[in-house]
Amino acid sequence: MLFSASSVHAADVLFSPSTGSYAAGQTFTATVQVDPSGNNINAVEAQLSFDPSILSVVSLSKNGSVFSLWTTEPTFSNSAGTIDFGGGSPTPFSSRSNLLVITFRAVTEGTATVEFASASALAADGRGTDVLNAAISGSYTITAATTPQPQEPVDTPTETPDEEPDDATIAFGEPPRAPTVGSQSFIDPDTWYATNTALFAWELPFDITAVAIEMATSASHIPAESGDTVYEPPIEEIYLTHEDLRDGVQYLSVRFENQVGWGAVTNRKIQVDTEAPEPFEVKVQTGNSQSAFPLLTFRANDTTSGVEQYELAIAGGEPVVVTPDEAELGYLLGELEDGTYTVTVTAIDRAGNERVASTPVLITAGWIPPSELDEETTFWSFLTPGFIFILFLILLNIAQFGYHIYERRQGSKREEKLRKETREIQDQMEKIFSALRDEIYDQINTITKRPRLSKKEREAVEGLNNALEVSETLIEKEINDVKKILK
Repeated sequence: MLFSASSVHAADVLFSPSTGSYAAGQTFTATVQVDPSGNNINAVEAQLSFDPSILSVVSLSKNGSVFSLWTTEPTFSNSAGTIDFGGGSPTPFSSRSNLLVITFRAVTEGTATVEFASASALAADGRGTDVLNAAISGSYTITAATTPQPQEPVDTPTETPDEEPDDATIAFGEPPRAPTVGSQSFIDPDTWYATNTALFAWELPFDITAVAIEMATSASHIPAESGDTVYEPPIEEIYLTHEDLRDGVQYLSVRFENQVGWGAVTNRKIQVDTEAPEPFEVKVQTGNSQSAFPLLTFRANDTTSGVEQYELAIAGGEPVVVTPDEAELGYLLGELEDGTYTVTVTAIDRAGNERVASTPVLITAGWIPPSELDEETTFWSFLTPGFIFILFLILLNIAQFGYHIYERRQGSKREEKLRKETREIQDQMEKIFSALRDEIYDQINTITKRPRLSKKEREAVEGLNNALEVSETLIEKEINDVKKILK
């Protein structure tokens, strides 16, 4: 099936092999591939269609796929004759790569075409440009099943006419092949799943007379050839419940029998983990120096599938992925403003089960970013020329006020004039000091707005506040003394 193409389109999706001839009842695999033809792509989505009267899907496998992320989990429907999947890779690729492995069962003779009902191949250009050029169908010829022919009877010697023929002289055919067991709930045998119920199915060749099915803990298990686990007439699917599927690694052991005898065994691995990781704590370790950031340590235990990763979020923010190895070393919090934060850590096992733990973390000004520790930051670095000039004006005005008070006390001849001037100076000093006090407070606020202050810086700011308060007290005292003299 050919899609629209242009000069910017270069990627093809196709099957490998794209052709083949198989007998009815036989299974075969076809791999869906993408050929970017040198372009960088990172995602493909597709829907396949096939004739369910000629082919049926046994299983889908992601083993060997270039995709590590799946936007649409691979699924199939033998009644509708469809297969759907969609995936992507965080790392763009430009060479021919495998996407999905499909195991088909040939149902009856005919020509089976597996087509791309829809498909897209997205370029890794930040815009998701569809660069699909062609979606190439697969065509498979299904021939009639080969009917086993009995061997020619062995001539018996004339001198022993009453001798019974040997069993080997009438045996024909061969034992069944190992069945291909698939499940839409457990698509990949090497993946952990958080479910303990599933339907497993297989195709029955025409000559099968019985099926033996058992659950086992060994990959080399052989089902019994008689008993309750042997189904005669044979069945082609079995539904397993939580009583059958326990947490851990186990095997569904399936074996066919035909007229020749019991055939090879398939031990289909099943990995189940329905339990979340065990409860754990997030511990906060603080250093002994001002430069120490809080260090978070945490470790969750999952005895079945194991912890795959952690997700750490601060105050409900975007989570950060932390590997188990990184968690062993501890997670150092970055630069945060002073305050209390809730840190949430989610432990996720390989089956997707989650366990959450949280703890409050207090950030104070004592924790200084390492980038700031390399610089010489002291209070004196904040004494700008403008700031020094303001301090000089304060001292000058105090001195001036004192001088006028002194002159006032020199003689009564100038008392009336001094009384008037003193009142004017009082008013002016109150206005000047008020303006200077507001300016100093603005400077202090500017300094204290920095994310973090060292101990020396805090002490300097507190000293400046104290000096301002003392100055204001002295000036008020002198003004009150003048008022008493002028009464």
